[in-house]
Amino acid sequence: MELKRILVAIADCEARNTASLAKAAAIAQKTGATVTLFHSLYNPEIAGEGLLGPDTLERDIETAVCGRKELLGRLAASLARDGVRARVRVRWDYPVHESIVREVLREKSDLVVAESHRHTRLARVVLSNTDWQLIRLCPCPVLFVKTARPYDRARIVAAVDPMHAHAKPAALDADILAMADGLAQSFNGRLHAAHIYQLVTPFTSGVLMEPVPLPVNVSARQLERIRHEFDGLVGKYGLPAARRHLRAGSAALELVALAERLQAGLVVMGAISRSGLKRLFVGHTAERVIDRLGCDVLVLKPAGFRTPVPRRGSLRPVVLPPI
Repeated sequence: MELKRILVAIADCEARNTASLAKAAAIAQKTGATVTLFHSLYNPEIAGEGLLGPDTLERDIETAVCGRKELLGRLAASLARDGVRARVRVRWDYPVHESIVREVLREKSDLVVAESHRHTRLARVVLSNTDWQLIRLCPCPVLFVKTARPYDRARIVAAVDPMHAHAKPAALDADILAMADGLAQSFNGRLHAAHIYQLVTPFTSGVLMEPVPLPVNVSARQLERIRHEFDGLVGKYGLPAARRHLRAGSAALELVALAERLQAGLVVMGAISRSGLKRLFVGHTAERVIDRLGCDVLVLKPAGFRTPVPRRGSLRPVVLPPI
C-alpha cells in the first residue's frame, strides 16, 4: 500500500488509547506512514462575533489552541515510543468536516481515520453528520473505526459492483480490491470479495401495468453475465470459491449479513457518484449498509475526484507548528 501520510481526526483530545488511534498506529507501523493527529475547534463565545477586541480575541484563540496542542502532544509522544512518526495539527476552523478536508489538502494525506461515535441507547456505532460529510467531500479514503478488534489475521471484505449498476466508475472496483488486498497482506489476513445483485423479475409491466412475461431464461442469463464479470474482476487475486461471494437481494441486508457471518474486521467499499466526480453522495441503500455494519468501514473515492471544499475557510486560520 502506498500510504505515506495518515490523518487521524481527534474529536476528544483527552481520550486515551482510542481504537481509531491504535489502528492508525498499526497501519503506520506496517506502511511506514507518518501520522498527523488533527483537531479542529471553534467556539462562538470566544469568537464573540465582534464583541471582543482583536487583541483579546487573538489571546483567547491562542490559549484554546495551545491547550488542545498540549493534549495531543501527549498522544503523539505515546505513538513515538511505539516507533510511529507522529505530529500534531490544531486548527481554529468551522465546520469540522470542512476543516478536516482542508487539512487533507494541505497535508496531501493518503488516508483519514475517523473516530467512531457510539450510540449509548442502542449500544451501536452510528455515523454523525460530520462522518457523512467526510464520505461525500474528503478527497482521500476514509476509515471509520467501529470496534477495537485488531486487524491481525482479520477477514477483509471488498464490496465491488462489476456491473456498475450505480454509475460507479469501473476503475473504483480495482482500487477497492487493491486496497483491501494490501491491508490483508499487511496484517496476514484473508481477502474476501463480495457483490450483491438483484435479478430481474420474469415479468415486467406493460402499457397498462399488466404483467408481461419475459423470456424464461432471462434471470439465468443475467446471473451468468454477473458471474463472468465478477470472476474476471477478482481473478487476479486467486481467491478460492469460498472467498468469492455473489448474493442476490438487498445490499443493506445481504452485505451486512455476510460481514456478520464471516466475522469480518473490515469492509472496503466505494462512494457512489450520481452527478459527476465533483459531487458525490451516498445513496440510501449504501447509508444503511455503512451504518448497520458492525465492523470497520473503509470508503474510497473514484480516481479524479475533486472536493468542492475551498482550501481557505471563512474564519482566520490558527495553527501551531507540529511537534
